[in-house]
Amino acid sequence: MTNNNHIEERDDRDVKIFSGEAEDAEAAEDSEYVKLIHEKKGSRNIRRAMQLGASLVLTTERSMKDLNVGVFSLPEDLDPMLLQRSMLMVFSMIIGLEQYVPSKALVGTALNVFYDTLKKENPKLYDDMSATGSFTFYYMAYRRDGDPKLRVAQAFAMLCGDENNDDLIQAGEAIYHRYRHLVREYVNEIGFEPEDGRKE
Repeated sequence: MTNNNHIEERDDRDVKIFSGEAEDAEAAEDSEYVKLIHEKKGSRNIRRAMQLGASLVLTTERSMKDLNVGVFSLPEDLDPMLLQRSMLMVFSMIIGLEQYVPSKALVGTALNVFYDTLKKENPKLYDDMSATGSFTFYYMAYRRDGDPKLRVAQAFAMLCGDENNDDLIQAGEAIYHRYRHLVREYVNEIGFEPEDGRKE
């Protein structure tokens, strides 16, 4: 199940978070988000969303060694691109949360726990998310017309230094597909209860 309108509502905010910008409109949105959280405080879905956010951080730790093997592997001269592969992995997970978690409040809860846990467990990766600026390019590519997977993969290739490199594009598509759908598998396993106003 997807909610593209929801993705459009969050993506600009997420880009600004990692570029250090803050606006009054975002503060108002945060207030509404906090209100939603308090209304659902203590619910099983909130606890499940918190569990999901923390679990994804553990997945990033386990997945680092997998980002240069099998379908994700690149020629030796491109091996230094591990940083960009890790950025795309995290971005793909965030898109997965926005698409498959059943409400705005629960997405916000999962993302907050994800970011907080990542900052504690892997501060370098957390800092890299801000320092590289990769998320801005990925969100721009994601919103463009055409196949999102291909557009994001082309952005990955561009960030790696060669937007026309087929090896990079294929690796980018594989990473985006794998980690976005991994979130869907986690969501299915957790078993969120239906949220009011969410289309199945």
